[in-house]
Order: sequence, then structure tokens, then C-alpha cells
Amino acid sequence: MYTRSFRTLPLTQRVELLRDRGTYIGSRIHGGHQVHLYQLAGFHVELWMRLGLREVEWAEVVHNTDILSEYVKLDPKDLL
Repeated sequence: MYTRSFRTLPLTQRVELLRDRGTYIGSRIHGGHQVHLYQLAGFHVELWMRLGLREVEWAEVVHNTDILSEYVKLDPKDLL
């Protein structure tokens, strides 16, 4: 699976593929959405859900790897 072929799939198939074959990494809250990050076949995908609803609004391939730091929550005590 490549990013291009993933992006051409309908949303329902993207979600199914992530749930069946993706590796869940973490979640964050952003602008009224709960965003879930998955790793799939060497690339990352964010699954966007409006807060309070159990419905996926979109699933997008992450091209900016800086966004990955949004999913890392470190406690400085753990570093010592």
C-alpha cells in the first residue's frame, strides 16, 4: 500500500484498512476534533473525529512529520 493508493480509497475503506492493518500510535485534541494517529505500511495517517460523535470525518496521510511531536507526551521526571 502506498500513500497515493490509500488517498484514492473511499473514506469507509480507509477507516477499515486502518482498523484492520494499522498500528495505533496515539490521540490528541485539536479544534473540536479528536485526532487518532496510525502507522500503516511505512506512513502515518490521522483519523479525525468530531468531539462527542463516534463518526470519522476524514482520514489523511501525514506529510509533515513535525505533527508527530503532538502525540508525544513526556513527563520530565521520566527523563531523569
